[in-house]
Amino acid sequence: MLTSLSISRYPILVSYDDAWSILSNAGQLLPRIESNNIMSGNISISHLRTYLTITDDREDDITIVRTFIIFMMGHLWFQMANDSVPLGYLTAVADLDEAAKYD
Repeated sequence: MLTSLSISRYPILVSYDDAWSILSNAGQLLPRIESNNIMSGNISISHLRTYLTITDDREDDITIVRTFIIFMMGHLWFQMANDSVPLGYLTAVADLDEAAKYD
């Protein structure tokens, strides 16, 4: 089972937790997620894009930031993953106060 992802030259591991693959858990960070947006524990890039393009949620800055980070992880790290990102990486953005250690 994958528990983290190493970033090449850096000694930091990006956290991973399968618990975020459960719809009710993922819904805590991505409020508009539905079961059809998840396939085999992955979230579609097209669903993530909706958080970045719909303007009615602009007050929810933290969700937009989390989504942008996961969206970019999908484009940079999982380019060959059928346009999806493993939901387990939501643990890396669950507490953005911890994100400072990834710089």
